[in-house]
Amino acid sequence: MSNLVPEAHAPRGEATPVTEAFQPPSFYIPLAKPWVSRTFIAINLLVFAATVLYELIVYRNMFGPNYIEVLYIFGMKSNFDILNGEVWRLFTAMFLHIGAVHLISNLIGLLMLGPIIEGHFGHWRFAVIYLLGGLLGSVASFAFSPALSAGASGAIFALLGSTVLYFYRFRENFGKQGRDILQSMVVVLVLNLFVGFTANNVDNWGHIGGLVGGVIVTLGMLPHYRLPDTITPGRQPLVRERNVVREVAWTIVCAVLLILSFWFATFTTPLR
Repeated sequence: MSNLVPEAHAPRGEATPVTEAFQPPSFYIPLAKPWVSRTFIAINLLVFAATVLYELIVYRNMFGPNYIEVLYIFGMKSNFDILNGEVWRLFTAMFLHIGAVHLISNLIGLLMLGPIIEGHFGHWRFAVIYLLGGLLGSVASFAFSPALSAGASGAIFALLGSTVLYFYRFRENFGKQGRDILQSMVVVLVLNLFVGFTANNVDNWGHIGGLVGGVIVTLGMLPHYRLPDTITPGRQPLVRERNVVREVAWTIVCAVLLILSFWFATFTTPLR
């Protein structure tokens, strides 16, 4: 004789509470809103508008022969002036652009990469990667290129290097989608470096410096994820383990390396 309780059947088409309770758990990475990326985009646009307006008012022209002079006044990279104390040009050059095409191409890069890095790393970590990476790009340009230069491309290359490193680190976790993103970023990186080496009007040292800077800063900022303490059915976010002390210490180390790099560059910089 069997003592099994007869199986209860629910009406067809309706899920039983038992079925719902045993839905397999799935996990996702919660992303930060990219408001710092948008702030940098707005700053670049405002600075560009200011340079155009200044040229229009002072020189009665727009993108004419005086535009480079306007960029110089606003703080483009000039090795001679940096050596004579205007170190701030390493920073201001990151927000100046030589024409609308130059601006748009960099803003497209920031629109694509900014939300990825800011989303996965958080606001202040993204800002550190962007600014320190971009500054190292300016220092590399100062060290090896005599030309006047400007643009956010050093910072964009810092984001590109950061994106490649992040998706390489988690290439198994993101599956095919992550590997596709990684391959796409590597192709974009190689193509841009190739263009930089073959074109005459591209500050490729700034690109290389930004790339290296972005990778170095990211090494100490890579997030660490773990499963939540309580796992429930359905989708739930992974927990990011934060070590703010370590990350702040790494930021300070990178800033010191940046200062030392600039000091060494003062001995090697070419002048026109």
